[in-house]
Amino acid sequence: MTMPLTMNPVDNSGSLTGHILAQGWRDTPDTQRKGNVKVVVAMVVVLLVLVGVSLAFLFTVGDAFSDMIGGVFS
Repeated sequence: MTMPLTMNPVDNSGSLTGHILAQGWRDTPDTQRKGNVKVVVAMVVVLLVLVGVSLAFLFTVGDAFSDMIGGVFS
């Protein structure tokens, strides 16, 4: 076996992780900030839809549902 010329301990670890780290790849900058805006907008839309469905249920069937639940406990 031949030893590499560099004596960096990461290069000579003998592990796959050491080999990968020895490649010198840099972390890419976080350029996907627009994806977070899309997620936040989608979450707000879903929240508004859920609130709308809840209010529609409350105004349309709310009294009948309350009377049914009240009748069970009395």
